[in-house]
Amino acid sequence: MVTEGALPGRNEDRSGQVTPVVAEGAAYGGSRASRPAGKSFPVGRAFTVPGQVVSVLVLVIPLAVALYMSFTDWTPTRGGLAEAHFTGTENYSELLIWDTRFLEAVARTLIISAICLALEFAAGLGLAVLFMRRFRGKKILFSAFLSPMMVLPVVVGYTFWMLFQANGPVNQILGFVGLSGVEWFKSSLPAVSAVILTEVWHWTPLFFLILLSGLNAVPENPLRAAVILGASPGQLFVHVVLPMLRPVIMVAFVVRTMEIIKLFDEVFMLTRGGPGSSTETVSLYIYKLAFNDFQLAYGAAAAFLVLVGSLFLVHLLLIPVKDHIMEERR
Repeated sequence: MVTEGALPGRNEDRSGQVTPVVAEGAAYGGSRASRPAGKSFPVGRAFTVPGQVVSVLVLVIPLAVALYMSFTDWTPTRGGLAEAHFTGTENYSELLIWDTRFLEAVARTLIISAICLALEFAAGLGLAVLFMRRFRGKKILFSAFLSPMMVLPVVVGYTFWMLFQANGPVNQILGFVGLSGVEWFKSSLPAVSAVILTEVWHWTPLFFLILLSGLNAVPENPLRAAVILGASPGQLFVHVVLPMLRPVIMVAFVVRTMEIIKLFDEVFMLTRGGPGSSTETVSLYIYKLAFNDFQLAYGAAAAFLVLVGSLFLVHLLLIPVKDHIMEERR
């Protein structure tokens, strides 16, 4: 005779109370795949070990060595790093207080960056609005406008160095329209202008691509409602489209800012920082400190100052994006 305690899924203790019994497989969701992660986690962790080892060897250890180096007076001509004298924050204080060339390079980099970002944003937004329309040859022109972004910076710098020569194509075009040629690399303003034009040509496609993606994602209902209320095309774009594009615009500025602060290749190929130091960016100055003057410790300190400043600048740029995300979650 089958008693109640013998029924499947139930059990009876000595006091006569009936308690449910959960099958071993059901306790883990009825399948082996849903068992506690601790039984298979070591295997999954083992697959991440090679990547972690590479990251430590390539990123963490060199960064730690450079950070320690920045607090010493080490140069390659004075023996090994272990024999260097610990100088504390002397390199950092000298850079921030006494090294006017470093401060000028930082200011120059920020000015060039601001001008380039403004021009690239304006040109990229104009192209994005243009490509929202239908016209012949749109696909071919789209690929053509994106192609500069695919070219290596060194190649771009060398190409524009040839274009801006005294007898180069740029001066020849100026001569055809009745203007006199410009000595682009013999005075400060033309040299800075050449760097800015090179950067704008090279990286406007990045703004164009990001902003075009943002325009394609703008919902149609707010636009239709604004048209029904009598908004003009200009009012529609300024008061409806641009506010919706705000997060996309900020992301584009953050990505491009992180890139342009490291401006080196084009300047190195175009002017080498000249004439004098009129086009010397902070990256080029650090390069000269480390590899021309062999002041590796001093250059490492300058690099860490630039890193901290870049992180702070990117944080400021990301604040509007964070605020927008928080507003949407509410």
